[in-house]
Amino acid sequence: MTKNFSSLLMLPVMGATLVALSGCIVIDADEEDLHSELAISPHYGTIKAADITGDTVTVRVSSNGCTTKEFIGTDVRRMNGDLFSVGFYREKEDYCRANLPDGVALSWSFSELGIPDGAEVSVRNTVRN
Repeated sequence: MTKNFSSLLMLPVMGATLVALSGCIVIDADEEDLHSELAISPHYGTIKAADITGDTVTVRVSSNGCTTKEFIGTDVRRMNGDLFSVGFYREKEDYCRANLPDGVALSWSFSELGIPDGAEVSVRNTVRN
């Protein structure tokens, strides 16, 4: 009888151990690697408008009232010769509560983007108002 009783006591202990171990998931991800991957291939959000006039790129982006250029990252790529493309992506969320259905217009000079004056520039983002 003692043998059967101790076997019965082992069942809940074994069950609890299995439940505890089943929740152990090891993720081998290095935070630095994740940030490097983002820097290589950022997600370009949809923008409301884009305009390239002279040596200035202006984009209209969604905003809750606080978005400035510091909230938006740029990814500039030289395609060939004097042909460049720029992708814009959000680096910081805008947690303000203003109602700005048209968003805000933000401008970057070619110089700020590291693009030589007179270059041909295109924007990679999808434009949708």
